[in-house]
Order: sequence, then C-alpha cells, then structure tokens
Amino acid sequence: MNFLRLVLALLSVVIVVSGNENRLGCYIPAKDLLPEDGELPEVVTSIPPWASEQRELSISSIDWRNFSGFDHTSQVHNQMLPSQCGSCWAFGSTGALSDRISIASGGIPYLVSPQGLLDCASKAGSCNGGSHLLAYQYAHEVGLTDLTCLPYAGMDISNWAEISCENRLCKNCDRFGSCNYVPANKTLMAKVSEYGSVLGVAQMKAEIAARGPIACSMYAHADLFENYSGGIIQDTTVYNGTTHVVAVVGFGETSGGLPYWIIRNSFGVQWGEIGYYRVEIGKNIYNMETHACSWAVPDPDFINALKARSGRFD
Repeated sequence: MNFLRLVLALLSVVIVVSGNENRLGCYIPAKDLLPEDGELPEVVTSIPPWASEQRELSISSIDWRNFSGFDHTSQVHNQMLPSQCGSCWAFGSTGALSDRISIASGGIPYLVSPQGLLDCASKAGSCNGGSHLLAYQYAHEVGLTDLTCLPYAGMDISNWAEISCENRLCKNCDRFGSCNYVPANKTLMAKVSEYGSVLGVAQMKAEIAARGPIACSMYAHADLFENYSGGIIQDTTVYNGTTHVVAVVGFGETSGGLPYWIIRNSFGVQWGEIGYYRVEIGKNIYNMETHACSWAVPDPDFINALKARSGRFD
C-alpha cells in the first residue's frame, strides 16, 4: 500500500486533476484554487507603472542580472531535489520576490524560502502544483522566511508541531544539536505590501523595468523547451494553456533586432543557459504573454528592518 501511495504521489506531480480537465504540470490558475465565484486577490495601493494612459516605455532592454554592474537576481534552484515536487509556482514567486528584495534594499541578499509556501500556504498550492498569485497573497497576509532557516525539502508540510504554522517558518539549531523554532515575532519575515497581476507585453515590460522580476506561467512540455540548451526560442507552435511557472528577470534585443525575454527556470544550472532561457517577445511563445503574470512589492518596513540588520548603512 505504501508503494502504491508513492507511485500515485509521483504521478500527481505530472497530472493534476481539476474537475473534468486533466492538467499537465505544476501550475494551477488561482481561480481553480479559490472558492467558486471567488475574486482574484490583489492589493494595489500605488499607481502601477503600467497604468492606463502611460507614456510609451522608452527602455529597450533591462537585465537585473547586470544592473549598473550589479547582479540583483537570486540563485537558480532545482525544484526536483532533494525529492520530486511540482513546486514551480513556489520557486517562480519566491525567486522574483527575492530579486525585488535585493533591488529595494540596495543589494542585500535575502533568499525567500519556497518551502514556507509548501508548509503553510496550502490554499496557494502544494507539490501537486499551485498559483504564483496566491503565493503573493500569503506573503502579504503572513510573510515568509529565508532559506537559511527553512531549507527546501521538496515536500508538503515538512514539519509539524502544536503551534501555528507561521511560528514554524524558521528553525535554528545550536552546536550542541539542540533545535527549536524561532517565533514569527522574532523572525525577519519577508512580507509584501502590494501584489497583483499584469497581462501582455507592454505591462510586463513596464513592471519589470520599474520594479523588478515577475512570476509568469508558460507551457513547458514542448520538445524544444524540454531539450533546450541555449539560444533564443522562436517556437510559434500553438499549445494548450500553461503548465509551469518561471521568473522573468528582464528583456533585451539582439544586434540583429530580435527582441527576447530573459527567464529563470527551476531545473538547476545544468539546464539551459546556466538555468536561464530566452524566448522571442511578441509571439506569445508558450502562451506566456496571454496569461497573467504576478508581481509583488516588498514591504517597506521589512526592507528597512533588513537594511538595519545588515550593518551596511551605519
């Protein structure tokens, strides 16, 4: 029976059943996880850079891996280690948020742990897939800790105790082997003050250029993508829906005038261009430009606390 459960669990990473529709991959639209007739969540308190009547975006390229000589992007991860898990939604959302924390703080590294979402944000998803938008809802309402006190385990609910989940998001062990949870009120919790969605090339570019990387869904079962080793993908085959979540960290243009997105995946650095890939802009390749992407703004109070703790601004 245990072997059968293991087989079914592994299969569920690839095939997620929603109603009468079989869905491939590790992405589940937020509307499918919300109560029936539930509205898509967002918190928008400032005028977004892609608001209507905006002037045409003048910048033609931005790469947050090299912004004024500084790399604001977080490391490439492998969602399938140490165990197989359909957690692309957690890596795409926390990765983009980690990048934005670096941007907002002036370069302080803080790697938001995707395991916090798997442990505590069951309404946003699991190892069977999830939503980048609902991940940001959880980061707004509760907050998330970093990888140094909550390493990625590649499983749902990696810990349990008779205390609230937010008080189990950070663990510490001393040199004598004694371990304990660090309460949320004593933890540097990454929270977001605003979050929402963007749709289409113009909004995506404006949001990335102004505030940093975003999390987007895309179709990941094309042969060209699965066997990608480098270059700009120009696969215009029409595929059905989106199945995977990634972080779009910039955009650029070749010397020959070919525009492209710069995207971080969660398949490790042995894949693609050291964990990244590029696709042509404006052709809706893998359906990324016609499905809503998610963005989040790091909470200013968290950023100020991070800067104060860093010792860099004395």
